[in-house]
Amino acid sequence: MSIPNQQNINIGLPNESIGSDSLYTAFTKTQENFSQLFSCASPYVSFIGNTGINTSANVSNGSITITNTGVTELVAGTGVTLSGNTGVVTISSSGGGNGGGTVTSIAVIPVSNTRLTVSGSPIVSEGNIYVDLATSNVSAGTYTNPTVTVDAYGRITSASNNTVSGTVTSIGLTPGPGIQINGGPITSNGNITVTNTGVTRLNQGPGIALSGGNGNVTISATTLGGTVTGVSVASNALVVTGSPITTSGTITVDLPANIPVTGQLLLSGSENLGNGAAANLNVTASYFSTSGGPYTATLAAGTAGLIKTFMCVSHGSGDDMVITVTNAGWKSSGTGTITFTATGQGCTLQYINSKWYCVGNNGASFA
Repeated sequence: MSIPNQQNINIGLPNESIGSDSLYTAFTKTQENFSQLFSCASPYVSFIGNTGINTSANVSNGSITITNTGVTELVAGTGVTLSGNTGVVTISSSGGGNGGGTVTSIAVIPVSNTRLTVSGSPIVSEGNIYVDLATSNVSAGTYTNPTVTVDAYGRITSASNNTVSGTVTSIGLTPGPGIQINGGPITSNGNITVTNTGVTRLNQGPGIALSGGNGNVTISATTLGGTVTGVSVASNALVVTGSPITTSGTITVDLPANIPVTGQLLLSGSENLGNGAAANLNVTASYFSTSGGPYTATLAAGTAGLIKTFMCVSHGSGDDMVITVTNAGWKSSGTGTITFTATGQGCTLQYINSKWYCVGNNGASFA
């Protein structure tokens, strides 16, 4: 800094007094200059920097440099006003920005650290606070027949396995004859309904005595009789109707309608011969229609003089009828076959000397 009141000493030419101060005046001015200099000189011989201040000395010229290392300038941001940039500065909130409150910090503190955990708290500018359930010290897993402790907040605080009393996990019923089961199997709880679909009660009829209507019932006959349960009559030469009889009824046996005096047995009537059927020896004619074949039929041994005819009244493409004949007269022994391959084919057979012989043919093939 500058020092005021400096006294100038007038100095003339060398060895001349003109224009120069006297020695007294010159020494007086010098004394006054030194007095003024020392009075204005600083009493400090060193400078030590503090927070925000840095000092450095120049040993060559004795100067000291003081540097501000702290805040050098303040700039107002959003929501803030400044009274100045340097010196004593007042910082005020102008109410701008994203909010108008005075909250400077937000924190979340759990009431109990054993129920909730908090991380990331407090927030002084921006960020996330994380809240999670605290562990309950119960091991995760599946417990069998457990004992469980639940606190007032619905949390399981303890769990332990117990011995299972019994190993049945499912109950069901398997029905036998006459039994119907509904509602099974049961794996937890429920009802199984058992219904008797067989005999539910016995009532006695004529000639029968019962020891009871249900339960263990004894059935007895009140009239004596035989043990026959069915009667039937069969004949190759006679006409039989009403057979068999299993309870009661009448079996009628009659002679064929036409028996010539020569002993030749002539029958009347006809049948529609089905696939896989045996030809009826009690009727003269057997006719058939083939569709979706092939078809087959059989002819059993007859009685002496019996006449039998076969006619193909309708034939589908490739639907042939093959009739296997017992005691075929066109074979040396055993069975033979007659094959019909077209509509209108037919033949007439007569049973002579224990064999069937062809006495007339229209297109049928014999083998």
